Amino acid sequence: MKNLMNNKYFRKIMIICFLIAFLIAVYFCLGVPMISFVNDHESLQAYVDERGLAGWAFFSLLVIIQTVSTCIPGTPFYLAAGFVLGGLKGALLCDLCATIGNTIAFLLGHKFGHKLLDALFPMDKLASVEQLIKEKNPILLHVLFMLFPLPKDTYAWIGYYSGENLITWILLTFICRFPHIFVYTFGGAMLLEKNYFVLICGSCFAVLVYFILMLYLKKKNISLRN
Repeated sequence: MKNLMNNKYFRKIMIICFLIAFLIAVYFCLGVPMISFVNDHESLQAYVDERGLAGWAFFSLLVIIQTVSTCIPGTPFYLAAGFVLGGLKGALLCDLCATIGNTIAFLLGHKFGHKLLDALFPMDKLASVEQLIKEKNPILLHVLFMLFPLPKDTYAWIGYYSGENLITWILLTFICRFPHIFVYTFGGAMLLEKNYFVLICGSCFAVLVYFILMLYLKKKNISLRN
C-alpha cells in the first residue's frame, strides 16, 4: 500500500516536472525568437509589406501559438500589431487570433484536461472544485478572466468546466478579450506617432473603466449574497 502511494506521488511529481520543463523549453525555443522578431517593428513592417497576405498569415500564426502556449507573453505581439496596423485593425487581428488560440486550448482541455487533472489531483477534490465553479456562475467567471488582466490563456485550458457550448465560448472570448487587447494595440499606435498625451489619456480611461466595472461587480456580488 505504501509503495503504491509512493508511486502515485512520484508519478505526479514527474508529470509536474515535465510540464514545467516543457513550458520553459517552449518559451526559450519558440517564445524568445518570436518576441525578438515582432519587437523589431521596422523589420516586421518590411516583412509583411514584402509578403502581403502570407506575411500577415505568419504573424497570425505566431499570435495563435503564443496564446496556446500560455507561457509566452502576448503584449509584444499586440504592441507590434498596433505599430504596423494601427490600434483598431491590430486589435481585431490579434483578438481573432487569440480567440482561435483560446478555442484550441478549450477543445484540447475538454478532450484531455480531465485525464491530466485526474492524474494530478484526487477525484473528490476535482468534483468539489467543479461544483464550486458551477455554483459561482461559470459564464461570469469566463467573462471576468477575458475582460480583466488575468491569466486568460491559462484559464482557456480549464474553460471546459464552464459547460459552455463552442459558439458561446467563441463569442464571449472574442468580445471580452477585445478591450484588453485594444489597450495595447492603441498604445503601440500612439507610441509610433509619439502622441503621448492621447496615450496617457487612453490609459487613464481604460483604468477608470476597469475600476468602475470592478466596483459594479463587487456591489452586485454583495447584493446577491444578501
